[in-house]
Amino acid sequence: GNKLKRWRHFIVVIGTIPSLLVYIILCMVLFEYVTGFYWLLDWLIYIISGLVWIYPAAKIIKWLADNEAH
Repeated sequence: GNKLKRWRHFIVVIGTIPSLLVYIILCMVLFEYVTGFYWLLDWLIYIISGLVWIYPAAKIIKWLADNEAH
């Protein structure tokens, strides 16, 4: 019951934070190779990479919310 809900929250936090850090590091490495050619391209790359993590995070939050509602 209630303990399982706490464990779900804990697992989501433990999994999400390191995953986000890995994503940030990969973006930083990738930016070394794909930025600096044209300012508009740089802006697009930063905007897209800044927004792309929201989709998987929203899926995880929705899954957690759906399971907590029961």
